[in-house]
Amino acid sequence: MSEIFRRSLMPGVHLTCIQTRKFKSSYWSLRLVTPLQRETAAMNAVLPRVLRRGTAACPDLLHLAAALDDLYGGVIEPTVTKRGEAHCFGFAATFLDDGLVPGGLSQLDKAAHLLGDLLLRPATRNGRLRSDYVNSERKNLMDEIKGAINDKQRYANQRLIEQMCAGEAYSIDRLGTLQEAERINVTRLNQHYHTLLSTARIEAYYCGSAQPERVEQAWREALMDLPRQGGLPEPSTLWRVTPEARRDFTDHLDVTQGKLVLGFRTGCTLASLSYPALMVANALFGGTANSKLFRNVREKLSLCYYASSGLDKHKGLMIVQSGVKFEDFQKAEDEILRQLAAVQGSDFTDEELDAAKKAVANSCRMVLDNQGSQEDYWLSQSVSELQIAPQELARMLENVSREQVIEIASKWKLDSTYRLDGLEEEKLEGGQDA
Repeated sequence: MSEIFRRSLMPGVHLTCIQTRKFKSSYWSLRLVTPLQRETAAMNAVLPRVLRRGTAACPDLLHLAAALDDLYGGVIEPTVTKRGEAHCFGFAATFLDDGLVPGGLSQLDKAAHLLGDLLLRPATRNGRLRSDYVNSERKNLMDEIKGAINDKQRYANQRLIEQMCAGEAYSIDRLGTLQEAERINVTRLNQHYHTLLSTARIEAYYCGSAQPERVEQAWREALMDLPRQGGLPEPSTLWRVTPEARRDFTDHLDVTQGKLVLGFRTGCTLASLSYPALMVANALFGGTANSKLFRNVREKLSLCYYASSGLDKHKGLMIVQSGVKFEDFQKAEDEILRQLAAVQGSDFTDEELDAAKKAVANSCRMVLDNQGSQEDYWLSQSVSELQIAPQELARMLENVSREQVIEIASKWKLDSTYRLDGLEEEKLEGGQDA
């Protein structure tokens, strides 16, 4: 069993502590949470990479590796995600759990201190972030943004979101744009870094066997020099009404397999009372290997190489992704919408409903088996100002009724479709690239 504690460390800084003896390692994270904005997304994405290069006491990767070795092979990685229209970036770390340290010594203060140093006391030159680190990580970020097109499934999904949510912050990729990444320099990033320290919301996290009071004390001491002024707005989600007529977008690239992506507005988010019903309805429609999309569109009719649906629980979107032959675009779309109509019209068996409920409830309970999954879960809860434990959500999912599924599914509105089509010469040849 585990116990969950939530504390405010200082204005705008919060700690979530999961006390458990289930794991051999302790898991830590330190995330800055700000509104997702086009002008700052790339700087937010590159900043943890730059800070991870060294601290004032460990000014390069070699010295930092030695410090991690002293912590019995600890690992610290930069991380950046988006939760709806909130941008979350910082560090995730694992260390040997205190209960397993030889001699009964505590790792707690040293681990928290190192994470605090990475955020507050980075390696600098002439009072600024090191320009060589900034330039190197800017190039790495630009290469990653350019390389996104190589994953056609992810590319198609992002292209749909960019166009469907044009004018909304959600359209911005978690890494920002190539144009904004190119504009990053040490002066701009250094100024942005200091603004964030004084104004950004910060979420600290710990999962391990240590007493919550000791964890709170360690984090307080590690972050005691954090300047707090306030000023940046809290992340919020912009709601758009689905247009009267759906929108269709198409790109042509040198691919041999088409990508069909459909974007729906559900009118429901993680903070909604009907969210458990949304999870079950999505699982029934396309969220599991027993769903209607998988069993009918992919397996029975062979219209898609893959077909599934997924939710953005903060933005209230459902995205259907599929890989199709070029000549089957319309057939696949028609069948996907036919399966949606079946869910909305109660055309599913009790066995299908029970399988969907069991699948999502089990996925919630499985969160407890992985520390990274737990941190991801509680970050989403924190961003939404919620404190619903995975076990509690699982119980809510198991109690979802057929009527609730039909009611929530009836609110789904198709907003936009996106097709990644091939070039004419490629379409003549056919194929099955990923």
